[in-house]
Amino acid sequence: MTYRVKEVFGPTIQGEGLHAGMACMFLRLAGCNAWDGRPETRAASACPYCDTDFRGGEPMTLDAIMARLGSQPAMGCVLSGGEPLLQADAALLATLGSAFTWVDVETNGTRSCPPRPTNVFVSCSPKAVAGQPVLVEPDWWKVLIPAQEAFIDRALASGKPVFVQPVCPDGGPAGEGYARNLKRCVQLCVERGCRLSLQLHKYAGVP
Repeated sequence: MTYRVKEVFGPTIQGEGLHAGMACMFLRLAGCNAWDGRPETRAASACPYCDTDFRGGEPMTLDAIMARLGSQPAMGCVLSGGEPLLQADAALLATLGSAFTWVDVETNGTRSCPPRPTNVFVSCSPKAVAGQPVLVEPDWWKVLIPAQEAFIDRALASGKPVFVQPVCPDGGPAGEGYARNLKRCVQLCVERGCRLSLQLHKYAGVP
């Protein structure tokens, strides 16, 4: 069994969600079902604001992945993509859970999550992918504003924490577009009880 891995890096900090600001390693799996990663198809994809390179990747066994990550019992691990649940299985989640204090699986929600240890959490940033409904039951939601605001009611109805995060249309946490989106996020926090997510790694200037 091999996984297609785009990159492994760290230590860094988790910039988003319930573990924001905490030290972690980062495992990015290749591939996504919301966009094929080509610049010419970005505008028509489910997430035209995506700033991540998830194409290609290196086939790696689970043992090779863990050797690259190392065992970091004082840190967490972020499992991301692309869409990591296209590849992640129970064996990967169990092994990551045994090597790290916590694990965040960052998903668009269109794939169910395999069985996982209690310290492996699912963070859903829902995307409107044609013909692929959001079906995962996450531990918390991260709704991108304004692009995915249509998911707010569903997220809040789940009773789980709901983070709202401004889309960065100007290439980073700056610019007039970002300021407008941030203002809307704050409004949702005040009026709907959401939590603000600000991608702390970008403010801190770390990968």
